[in-house]
Amino acid sequence: MFIPYLDSLNRGDKQFKPIEARIAPRSGFTLIELLVVVSIISLLLQLLLVATQAARETARRFSCANNLKQIGLALANYESTLGAYPFGVGGGGPKDLVARWSPQSQLLPFMEQQPLFNSLNFSSVSWMKDTPIGLLNNTALKTVVSGFLCPSDPDEIGDQEDPLWTAHNSYRANAGTLPYNLLNDSPDRSGLNNGPFYYQSSTRSASVVDGLSNTAFFSERCLGTPEFVDPLADYYYQSKDGLEACRTSPGFTARFSGNLEWSGQRWADGNVFYTRYHHILTPLSSSCLLGGSQDYNSPMLVSSTSRHPGGVNLLLGDGSVRFAKETISPSVWQALGTVSGGEVIGQDRY
Repeated sequence: MFIPYLDSLNRGDKQFKPIEARIAPRSGFTLIELLVVVSIISLLLQLLLVATQAARETARRFSCANNLKQIGLALANYESTLGAYPFGVGGGGPKDLVARWSPQSQLLPFMEQQPLFNSLNFSSVSWMKDTPIGLLNNTALKTVVSGFLCPSDPDEIGDQEDPLWTAHNSYRANAGTLPYNLLNDSPDRSGLNNGPFYYQSSTRSASVVDGLSNTAFFSERCLGTPEFVDPLADYYYQSKDGLEACRTSPGFTARFSGNLEWSGQRWADGNVFYTRYHHILTPLSSSCLLGGSQDYNSPMLVSSTSRHPGGVNLLLGDGSVRFAKETISPSVWQALGTVSGGEVIGQDRY
């Protein structure tokens, strides 16, 4: 009874071929399949890279906020010890030069930098340019303070081999909402502004009538470099009434090109070029010299900027750090910049 079946196998009858003989062998992936696999792996690697970069920036932003918190703690201890916050720009120095020591230079003892503070000669100047007097602080002014540098912002200012090189600064004290810089920029030649840190200021916590939690004390600004045009760090020339042009046309006017006045170039110098900023234009806006040609004779409009996506870290007078978005209302931003403007600011508005 099995002979017909065997005969059919011997004849090669397709109806009775073994199943192994009816399946075509495969030697590997087709080209299309291989390309699909490679594309999927590439996409996954790109997503992983984006996630890694985002995680790193989050860590850097957290570290930046922590730097500001340490500055806030130093400010509170300074005010508690001496009865007022450090001046925005001022102090002592040669009689023929405007005193320009920064708040940062005064905070050093309260940031575990007492030896560096002791090494500063405050009867000299806070820069290196005017020799030989500037060289009296040669070692101190070249000392890098890591707590003054934002980890998200690469420091590419100048060359440490340059004899006039000084250490740099990412964090800025709030001067107020008026575009004044040094002694002679204000109409009455007093340097008075409406923020906590102006020329020879002596702001006390009790004088911040808007409330410490409603007043900006410090923020950040990108470090400048001469090699590349960078609206987040550059300063542009404008006329005296050029505030609106500064707001709307960054980079369309001449770029300030002084080789010793790049943004954040000196942590010890209270000039608004280096250690202070204004609450006039909202975060990440451009900055301008208004009607002058030099850092010492120009009213200034210096905005807060950062390399963090979408905004800047902001230290309030109570020591808390908030992230102020670039979309913050101009009126809210300006209200945060004054110590006694009488504004009511909800924390949900920024």
